[in-house]
Amino acid sequence: MKLYLIGLGPGDPELLTLKALRLIQRLPVLFYPKEEGREPIALGIARPFLPEGKPLLPLPLFTGGDPKEAERARREAARRVREALSRYGEGGYLVLGDSLLYASPLNLLPHLEGVAVEAVPGISAHQLAAASLLKPIALGEEGFAAVTGLGPVDPEGLDRFQSVFVYKAKDLKHDRKLAVKDLEALERAFPDREGWAFLRLGMPGERVLPLRAAKGVARDYWTLVGLWRKGGEG
Repeated sequence: MKLYLIGLGPGDPELLTLKALRLIQRLPVLFYPKEEGREPIALGIARPFLPEGKPLLPLPLFTGGDPKEAERARREAARRVREALSRYGEGGYLVLGDSLLYASPLNLLPHLEGVAVEAVPGISAHQLAAASLLKPIALGEEGFAAVTGLGPVDPEGLDRFQSVFVYKAKDLKHDRKLAVKDLEALERAFPDREGWAFLRLGMPGERVLPLRAAKGVARDYWTLVGLWRKGGEG
């Protein structure tokens, strides 16, 4: 049995890699993450390229703060994957962005012992973000950093990077006061950087805003903040 973790890119179907395209058309079954209250974005990216009648199996998306519920969802998702693979032999899990960067199906792997797994890279949101502004991610001896915005962002040690990307920079429950507070905190933490907010990058409703202009704008899970050094090529 073999499972492919297929990175589909940040949202634009035209950014699929040739390998991802070949696999989603060839594999006998595809899995996609589905959680109540969220649209299945990964499936939406792949759907235009899927042959008619392709088996598509939703899997519970194990997010949230309840460890017991997360473990229950992971075990159920793994059970469904094993059951399908025992029938079809191989299949693919559709992953938004890259298959190894903040990718939820990685939490399934401890429950899939004996299943061969291959990761198929996809374009990450920070690559599309930099391209949309024609700003370098890194040059020469410089580096870059990707961190999560689900908790406080500590600037210590990040000043050496040419660019810093904050994934999942959502405002909890779309509370506008929280949105302003979070972005102001980022500005205070990185006063020497130019900040941009990328809302639903590569998806319908995409917005690219300077950080100051994004204050008070409701942001969801698929929000990225990019921070570049001021006054230079980065």
